[in-house]
Amino acid sequence: MIQPQILKLTKTNYSNWSIQMKALLGSQDCWDVVKEGYVEPKNAATEVALTNEEKRVLKEARKKDKRALFFIFQGVDESTFEKISDAKTSKEARGILQKSIQ
Repeated sequence: MIQPQILKLTKTNYSNWSIQMKALLGSQDCWDVVKEGYVEPKNAATEVALTNEEKRVLKEARKKDKRALFFIFQGVDESTFEKISDAKTSKEARGILQKSIQ
């Protein structure tokens, strides 16, 4: 797999950065999970009660989310990374970035 070149986010390029990240995440079939998020089961008992299809869908959503979060982490400098490093999901990281940059 070829690693795409990812533009680093700065204080002045959020608009261009977000357009490029949206295109990259779309090409990786991850944009939907960044934009919409996904529902994480409240506890282990809830997860155990899921059907096999629901478990498959949840596993795929988690995988897409981690892929998207990885790309977002790659697209920021160290100081910005510190702001989003505790984000549990790509949607949460995106929200933090939107608030801190704009």
